[in-house]
Parts: sequence; structure tokens; C-alpha cells
Amino acid sequence: MSEIKYEIPIIKDSIHTFIKNKIGSNSIFSTIEFGFYDNEGYKLPPSIIRKYWDKTEVRKTNTLIKNMLKEAFGINNFFFFIERHSPVLDEFGEIVSEGRFHIHFLTSCINDMAITEPNRRCKRLILYTKAGNAIPYNNINDYKINLFDKCCRQANWINRYNYSIKTSYNKNNSDLRKRVHYCLKNYKHDKQDFMDIIDFDNSSFNKHTTKQLIGEQLCGIAPTKINQESYA
Repeated sequence: MSEIKYEIPIIKDSIHTFIKNKIGSNSIFSTIEFGFYDNEGYKLPPSIIRKYWDKTEVRKTNTLIKNMLKEAFGINNFFFFIERHSPVLDEFGEIVSEGRFHIHFLTSCINDMAITEPNRRCKRLILYTKAGNAIPYNNINDYKINLFDKCCRQANWINRYNYSIKTSYNKNNSDLRKRVHYCLKNYKHDKQDFMDIIDFDNSSFNKHTTKQLIGEQLCGIAPTKINQESYA
């Protein structure tokens, strides 16, 4: 058991390194929650709310988000993580009910040309923001985040709740590493496995990398210079 605990930080760094090599240090991080009330303050029907506890339904939403962002901005690499909210506990600290799911995901940044020479999907988003073609070039990065969020809000689960999405930039490798480790915070020897947290069906891990991570977890690896990277 102590060997497994020892290897977990190294495996987290292996996951971070793979993601960095795919999307770069300057990347996008987004957290999406699913609310109980719509934007008018009315509670959503149970038929919708109960799906927030269904991981299969959450993965379907991840697939929708990935496809919409890919079509609008040409983003090709995604890494989705599924996490539960805190459970409801009784007076003795025992779990009464598990918390609903929410998601975190990382992508590469949006290329400027995707905004300055938008495709049909992106043009619709620009019109939806009521900004027309007047792009604020002095703050184009904020404009990209605005369009990114608008794109995600096309998914019904997200659009029903004003505070459902929070998106920001990773400015350097240190930011990216902190976000990856945050997404994997429940990956512990006595809690969850990384296979239960990462949505591999919607993430850009290849089969070889997945097998390698599983092998590291089962067999253990020594902390070599490969794992001791700079986070500046």
C-alpha cells in the first residue's frame, strides 16, 4: 500500500507531462457545473436533475461540448475530468447520498485565425454575442473566452444555469500543472483511481499512454530525471 501512495504523485506528473505535450503550457481550463434552477429561478424537473448523478449522461455532455468546440474553433485536443460534489452526511458523518457530478477540462488555446477568419459555426457564435464582426483586438483573449463559453452554453445542461461555466487561461507550465493536479485531487490510494476520474472516451490520451500509466500504477516506477521537470 505504501508503494502505491508513493507512486501517485509521480503518475499525476506523468499525466501532466502528457497533457502539456499535447496542448502546450498556454492553454484553457474550464469548470462546468449543472444547476438545479433555470435562469428564471424555476427549479428544473426531476427527469433532468437526476441525470446529474449519471456518469454516462455526463460523458454524453462532454462529447457534445468537445464536438461543438472542435467544429467552431478547430480545437483538436481535450482532457476531461469528472468529479463529484461533496456528499450529504448524517449527524454521525456517514454518507446519506453522493454528490452530483461536475466536470473540469483542458484544451489548447484558440488560434487567432479561428476568430479573425471564422467558419460558419464560429460566425453564428459571434452573431449570438451581438458583437458582429467588431472584434476588440486590444483584448482578443477575453473575447475568445467569451466565445468559448457561449459555445459550451449551447448544451442545454449548461445554458439553463447562468453560473454553470468558469473558464480561464493557463499562463505557464506551473498553472497547467496546478490545474491537472487539482483535477486529480481525489486520486488517492484509499479513495479514487485516475481511471475513474478521467473521461478517456473524450480525452486525447492514446492507448499506449493509458497502458503506460496503468503499468506505472501497478508496478511502480522510480523517480528519475524524466519526472523531475521545471514548473516555471
